[in-house]
Amino acid sequence: MTRVFIGGIATESNTFATIPTTMADYESLGLFHGNATAQAPEHFTAPLHVWRKNAEAAGFEVVEGLMAAAQPGGVTLAKVWKALRDELLVDVAKAGPIDIVALNLHGAMIADGEDDCEGVILEEIRKLLPDAIIGCELDLHCHLTEKMIDAADVIVSYKEYPHTDTAERAEDLWDLLVRTHRGEIKPVAARAEMRMLSVWHTTTPPMTDFVQSMFDAEGQDGILSISFCHGFAYGDVPAMGSNMLVYADGNAAKAKETAETFKNRVWDLRHQTRPAALTPDQGIAKARDIGKPCVVLADTADNAGTGAGTDSTYMVTALQKAGVKGAIVGMMFDPVVVGIVRGAGVGATLTLRIGGKFSPRSGPPLDLEVRVHAVQDDHRQTTVAGQRMRCGNCVVLETKEGVLLVLNDVRTQTFNPDAFTGLGLDPANAPIVVVKSTQHFYAGFAPIASAIFYVKTDAAIRFEGPVSPYTRRNGNYWPLVEDPFATA
Repeated sequence: MTRVFIGGIATESNTFATIPTTMADYESLGLFHGNATAQAPEHFTAPLHVWRKNAEAAGFEVVEGLMAAAQPGGVTLAKVWKALRDELLVDVAKAGPIDIVALNLHGAMIADGEDDCEGVILEEIRKLLPDAIIGCELDLHCHLTEKMIDAADVIVSYKEYPHTDTAERAEDLWDLLVRTHRGEIKPVAARAEMRMLSVWHTTTPPMTDFVQSMFDAEGQDGILSISFCHGFAYGDVPAMGSNMLVYADGNAAKAKETAETFKNRVWDLRHQTRPAALTPDQGIAKARDIGKPCVVLADTADNAGTGAGTDSTYMVTALQKAGVKGAIVGMMFDPVVVGIVRGAGVGATLTLRIGGKFSPRSGPPLDLEVRVHAVQDDHRQTTVAGQRMRCGNCVVLETKEGVLLVLNDVRTQTFNPDAFTGLGLDPANAPIVVVKSTQHFYAGFAPIASAIFYVKTDAAIRFEGPVSPYTRRNGNYWPLVEDPFATA
């Protein structure tokens, strides 16, 4: 009988964040010791549900190991990395003979003393199971390394940003792993390093067309899989950057040719796809020019999904200065204030110091007189791929200027309007809605938004230049350098 191992470790590490990722962060988001598929699917466990379902339908035996996930943050503590790594490897070693390994990883996990956590995991499992077919699914914001490619038979990354396709890419990976196991195909990898750092939204042209072109090429001329690995610009490691990854059926030259072709397409689109970043004042002015409710301003620099604190106050200050009554800002991470407000209750009027606590990049706190509109324990929202997730205890506060602040005590980005509607707010009729997110909000908010603009505050890490913020990754990348291929 074919035997399958499933599991993984996933987080996205922001080397600019000053607070490390601890075991408590994994426990808070998802720490499953071989029982992730016994629970309802979540963002990082959904692929395991896909693989178990498919394996059992095929009559395969499934061995499930550790699945651990943490909210993006600072580098994982060395002792935590060692404990999680060792547990996963022990699970593999104890599993006995294994034919197929399917792992859900992230690709941008960094631990204290280890830049390439995923590469280590794959390499160590390869040593334990030299004859197994090993594959993994990665977030497209990954640091793709040669160690990962060498150790795995197949790697598939998400194609969409926001990541609405985690389950679909898990299906793709499963299909390739099973066909490889049966001897029907022989995946051969090629990587094309792009020497670019940018943010590519796949929700509008020309990126919608580019993503479709990847789908169209798969299954043609022996091409098995195409992944555009965008890279994660907040992870200062030597391997950080964007890459094309292509697998062809036994044809290394075809894989390389295809990877180079798609790399060149992204390069040719670089100016069209580079998102415009507004200042807070510019974003508010453009929202007012629209003259319709529910203009969404994405506070891109203060996104828990990149490891930020989600407690910066720059947008709140700008809205109050502009007198935008009824604007909604959220979700802001402030467990101290949430604890005080839960005790005070709905209707209370308080003077509180709000925000500006998580890190130096959080900016200044604000001393505000507020009225408590709502208190909700164990609030939840819909994630980017449709699962539900915890937001912790949440409160809604109204400032004297009429700005509505949504605060919580579990640091997370805002994915969906139900993060607000579940608290009695009506974002569809608010003049401006500020979401603490870079792009994952888009799937949920686009259907109700009259317009969407991206705002960059003083909390941002600016990789565009004129000075590189990196100390470990070289500065030979666009847009810092106009032609990074002019030098070796």
